[in-house]
Amino acid sequence: MSNMTNRKINIITEEKLYVPQLIEVTTRRDDFIKYGADNLFPDYLLSLLEKSSIHKSIQTGKQDMAMGDGIKVATENLPADQQAIVSKFMNMPNPNENIEDISYKIFMDLIIYGAYALNIIWSKDRQTIAEFYHIDYGKLRCSKPDEDGNMNYYYYCDDWSDTKNNEIKKIALYSTDERKDPSQIMVVKEYNPAAKYYAIPQYSASIPYVEIDFEIGAYHLNNIQNQLSPNYIIQINTGIPEEEEQDELFRQFKSEMTGKKGHKFVLLFGNGQDQAPTFIPIATTDSDKQFLVLNEAVLQALCTANKVTSPMLLGIKTPGQLGGRSELVDAYDLYYATVINKLQKHVLKSYHKILTINGTSAQLDFIKAEPLPFNLTEQSLLQVATPNEVRDMVGLEPIETQNNPTETVE
Repeated sequence: MSNMTNRKINIITEEKLYVPQLIEVTTRRDDFIKYGADNLFPDYLLSLLEKSSIHKSIQTGKQDMAMGDGIKVATENLPADQQAIVSKFMNMPNPNENIEDISYKIFMDLIIYGAYALNIIWSKDRQTIAEFYHIDYGKLRCSKPDEDGNMNYYYYCDDWSDTKNNEIKKIALYSTDERKDPSQIMVVKEYNPAAKYYAIPQYSASIPYVEIDFEIGAYHLNNIQNQLSPNYIIQINTGIPEEEEQDELFRQFKSEMTGKKGHKFVLLFGNGQDQAPTFIPIATTDSDKQFLVLNEAVLQALCTANKVTSPMLLGIKTPGQLGGRSELVDAYDLYYATVINKLQKHVLKSYHKILTINGTSAQLDFIKAEPLPFNLTEQSLLQVATPNEVRDMVGLEPIETQNNPTETVE
């Protein structure tokens, strides 16, 4: 350790946690409206998935529940010509995908960004929609409105952070009245009065807690890898030696007193009446308790923002929560009605538009996946099942029954 009197003391000041906001910016230079101050807000939303395991579990859980057991035709007894239209729609909306492939992608966009986009390809005579594709909503930017206040185009780029090496394509906005352009963009977004041109996801209010969850993990990882906090201070009271001798003494202490990943210490030099070394232990803090409280606050905030009444529905186990079967089913039905069903309606709305243009009134619906393999109440189950069948359902060993006839005592 070098002479402390010759060292500059650096003071680390608290910095405010910066969370990007959705700002719609219009500039004279650009033909599009910026999606965030740096035009990269959707990239930030996407990065949040990898910052918090809780956040990712909730959002991917929504996607899986929205898809359910697939998509079905809800209309029965369709005429043969309409059956052919629906069959093509379901099995080959484009040469590379079926409707479930597309649905899975657009559900994720709707969940992450609060909107999704389809690339509509008109037939040569412009009478029907020949093909449609999912297109990443995060790679689209709105054009500036015209003199009448209408937005007529979207701009697409694979990487908006590097527009010099990635082409910006101009694509017409979807319109049944203006079919001149064979390729158009249909955008469906959740309404939010806080944004005029772009979408805001449902979980937006919880974004700071996603960042907090990430920082908690980074803090613990940093401590484990680098052992930043010293355990004690050692002061040598025989005077202040030259810098080279200080460094040599430090190496000796480190070699003799610590292992490869042992305790950390601070070595000081000074003059004292008692020339014996001074050992000063550094008391540990109760930061572990503080982090437990913070972890609970993060979980509660993320679940509240996403309307998750029971975290167990999305694979998140909470301490002390057992949850009866009826409680979980009720939570599932509530979550399905208030969150999942609304996501599905956004998607079905676009599908019905396409089917109507192509000449069929067929209605589609997503098949709801049941949370458990049976749908009986607990009381009904007890009435129809034997004790051993009930024990088997909850993972308990069967009760042995005696085969001996009942003896009567006179």
